[in-house]
Amino acid sequence: MTNHTDSEPQRRPNPKGWTQPKAPYNPYDPTDVRPPEGYPSEFSIPGNAPSGFSSIPKEATQYKKVNQTMKKLNYTPRPLSEVYPGQYKVLRKIDTYNRLNIGSKWFGTFLTSTLVIYGLFFYRWNDGYENVTSDFYRARLRLKETMLRLTDEEYNDLYYPKGSNIVVKKVRDTDYIPEDIRRTKEGSMALNRPAERHVLEAQRIQQQREEAKLREDSAVVEKKKSKWWIF
Repeated sequence: MTNHTDSEPQRRPNPKGWTQPKAPYNPYDPTDVRPPEGYPSEFSIPGNAPSGFSSIPKEATQYKKVNQTMKKLNYTPRPLSEVYPGQYKVLRKIDTYNRLNIGSKWFGTFLTSTLVIYGLFFYRWNDGYENVTSDFYRARLRLKETMLRLTDEEYNDLYYPKGSNIVVKKVRDTDYIPEDIRRTKEGSMALNRPAERHVLEAQRIQQQREEAKLREDSAVVEKKKSKWWIF
């Protein structure tokens, strides 16, 4: 029995100048250990594209090549921990703009506080008429009066405040409340809540009864007095 390998044709040698492929990969081979991102040799070399309209493309430095390769491989170098064996050190992110962030925060707080204090205590809103900030404005005027002298306008704002200049007009119920809700139905008065006219009518009847009772009491008192005067 002849060997099966002897019957197969032998592979001819590679031609002169032949090089192995960059990343031979067989997707159907479960033992292939090719990284999912690909080999570094598959990546395009950075720095070859021009950076501007009239710039000349320059060759990338070795540091730039390694940096881009590590970035594409999603690899971050981490030193081993000296305290916990087998673990890595936790790299902290250093805030290089710490002073700028603190300064902008304090400047924003100062600017906002200044605007709020000026709007509450110093600005004369609504031409001196009553408004939301009138109490704060008058409190500052009282403090100023104890230390300095008030002007005529400030004196009038403190001791003779103007009204709110807002006129509240009466609105009829018929404009907003439907007729069937505003008025009580005559057939079902006992089952509904009494309307305003029912309350007024009850008060009028009660007042008439009280007046009649007072008249009767006064008539009885006058009659008793007349009897005593006769004797």
